[in-house]
Amino acid sequence: MADKQKDIFLQSEGDAWFSRNRQALADRKFPDGDAILAELCGLLPKESNRKLKVLEIGCGEGGRLVWLQQNCAVECYGVDPSTQAVEAATARGIKAFKAVADELPFSAEAFDVVIFGFCLYLCDRSDLFRIACEADRVLRLPGWLIIQDFFSPVPRSRIYHHRPGVISYKMDYRTLFSWHPDYECLTHKVRGHQNGVHTDDPEEWTAVSVLRKASCG
Repeated sequence: MADKQKDIFLQSEGDAWFSRNRQALADRKFPDGDAILAELCGLLPKESNRKLKVLEIGCGEGGRLVWLQQNCAVECYGVDPSTQAVEAATARGIKAFKAVADELPFSAEAFDVVIFGFCLYLCDRSDLFRIACEADRVLRLPGWLIIQDFFSPVPRSRIYHHRPGVISYKMDYRTLFSWHPDYECLTHKVRGHQNGVHTDDPEEWTAVSVLRKASCG
């Protein structure tokens, strides 16, 4: 039986990905051009009687979370399969942990916002139900869920060219949650992967989806 993709990333490919992208991550300027922050900053209240808690799944070196923590008075946490990424995020003041999306090291209803930061496309399809369950478990009600990832209206797959045996998957990832009556998709924006503007090329489609978790009863 082939290794699960999450094990490959925990063992080596997570660090390999981080090494390949370290400079690009360091060069990012927040909040300029960051689609997740563009959505999230409009959702966070200007004042709150408690400090809101944000979790990013696939946090990398924590750059987005650092900006949030410094500018929006929130408490930020992150998980990533890369040891190197977790060490870098921790050094920047983020409470980061080496973990994968289907087994989050947090208590129930711990967060006001959960972000999937471009990681679901590499997750094992057999884990998707568990991944959705874990995100729902740690997200408070009411809460916000933001997903950024490759988009396709019909599930598709292709070879992940950085590592033999790994598959990259595209789909409408909001459907992992939007079937449930407690979740409503409020915005869903499809853009090009390379430049963040509209494209008619489906190979380039990425999406940022904002879902509200609120009791339907």
